[in-house]
Amino acid sequence: MLQVLTGGMLGGALLFALVTGRGEAVFSGLLAGAQGAVETAVGLMGSFGIFCGLMNILSASGAVEWLNKRLKKPLKKLLGDVREEALSYVTLNLSANMLGLGNAATPAGLEAAKRLADGERASNALCMFLVINASSVQLLPSTVVALRTAMGAQNPGAVILPGLLSTCLSTLTGILMCKWMEKKA
Repeated sequence: MLQVLTGGMLGGALLFALVTGRGEAVFSGLLAGAQGAVETAVGLMGSFGIFCGLMNILSASGAVEWLNKRLKKPLKKLLGDVREEALSYVTLNLSANMLGLGNAATPAGLEAAKRLADGERASNALCMFLVINASSVQLLPSTVVALRTAMGAQNPGAVILPGLLSTCLSTLTGILMCKWMEKKA
C-alpha cells in the first residue's frame, strides 16, 4: 500500500511539473539527488566497514557476553518475574544495541517480545522492554558517526557524549513513566 501511495504522489508531482513547464528542473533535481545518494552511500561504506569490524572484534572478544552477564540482575529487578529464556533474549538484545550491533539485536528483540507477551496481551515486562528499546539505548552511535564522517563533519565523534546523555535521559524517563503507569493500572 505504501508503494502505491508513494508512487502516486511521485507520479502526480512529475505530471504537475510537466504541465506547469518545470519538468526539466524536476528531472535535473532528481538526478542530482540520486548522485548525492550514491556519493553518500559510497562514503559510508568505509565507515561501516570499520565499525562492523570493531563490533565483530567486541563480539568475538566476549564483550557482548560480559555485558549480558552484567545486565541480567538489574533487568530481572526492572522487568519483574520473567522466565529465564525471555531474560536471556532481553539481555542479548540490549547488549547488542548498546554496542551498536543493531542488526544482531533485532532477532533477539523479536524473540524476547514473543516470550514476554502474555498471550495476546502485552505484559508489563513486555511494555517495559519495548520502552527501553524505543529509548535507543546505545553506548556507541556508530551509524551517526559514520554518517557525519561521510558528510565531511569536522569532528564526527562529537555526537558521542550528547548521545550518551540523551540515551540515559530518555531511558530513565521511559522507565519512570512505565513504572508510574504500572502502579496506576
